[in-house]
Amino acid sequence: MTVGWAIVATAAIADSAVAPAIAKLADAELVGVGELGEAKTQAFAFKHGARFATTSLDELLSDPAVDVVYIATPNALHAEQVQAAACAGKHVLCEKPLATSVRDAQAAVDACASAGVKLGVNFQTRHHSAFSGVRELVMRGDLGDVLIAQCEVSPGRHPLGGWRTDPALAGLGTINNLGVHAYDLLRYLLGSEVVEVSALLDVGRRDDLETIALTLLRFANGTLAYVNANQAVPNYQPDLQIYGSEGRVVGRSVTRPFIDRGEIAVLLGGEERVTPTSTSNAFDRAIAAFNHAVVAGEEPNASGLDGLRSVQLTDGIARSAREGRVVELVAEEVQGS
Repeated sequence: MTVGWAIVATAAIADSAVAPAIAKLADAELVGVGELGEAKTQAFAFKHGARFATTSLDELLSDPAVDVVYIATPNALHAEQVQAAACAGKHVLCEKPLATSVRDAQAAVDACASAGVKLGVNFQTRHHSAFSGVRELVMRGDLGDVLIAQCEVSPGRHPLGGWRTDPALAGLGTINNLGVHAYDLLRYLLGSEVVEVSALLDVGRRDDLETIALTLLRFANGTLAYVNANQAVPNYQPDLQIYGSEGRVVGRSVTRPFIDRGEIAVLLGGEERVTPTSTSNAFDRAIAAFNHAVVAGEEPNASGLDGLRSVQLTDGIARSAREGRVVELVAEEVQGS
């Protein structure tokens, strides 16, 4: 089976990473491209070998050769476009965040479930090559009880730009732009949900979009975690630490894509083993994983439910910062697909 893909919006990441990742798969083909500007869409389709380009989402979704729709539009448009794709019988891989509200995220998940199509969210950080081994260490209990986790995600001093400066389109600033990857990564590695959150943002309690988000998380399994998501500091450290009662994992330069100089240091039984690693193929692995899920009829990694959990969490983070209090999250309130 060859899976026919369509890309909605020719965003930079679609051009530099997603379309090339599709081209690398033997059982996938880029069929169509949809965007508001005709010239830009035609140029993108020609560059990446798509069969056709269109400025009409309806035309894109009506093509029988399209099996999967990758959505990379501004955040506020995601949920509605996911629902439209589901109604057309297309599987959907949506860029993060799935939506800018919990209600809209739930509607997107429900639409895909009702239509019987797969819904995935492009949390490519969980696909960094080092993290499958780290997750296995945690799941096997090699680290003992995981007590503390720390994670930083930052591209350096990189102000918000374009539609990401518009609250109506972005929803949140650095939280939705970067933080969601760290929150999802910790959920994935720990195999647990966040039940309590406290956050501070550089904008205080104003309605501006944040560029620094410092968050404390309590997981259902008892782990306490700290996440530093920022686009403000020039000398950043895209690192991860997990401290267990029996061991420790330190990942250096592992939380951002396109880094070749990373390493994972695992301390067990008093001996530390350091392994070089790279995050350069994260998008290749994420796209391949979703394509496989469609072919095999499996639940995507990350799934629509992962996207819904993420939106519930970011809503809690925003409320914590705005109201200056600890916010409790009840996992049972979120319905699965």
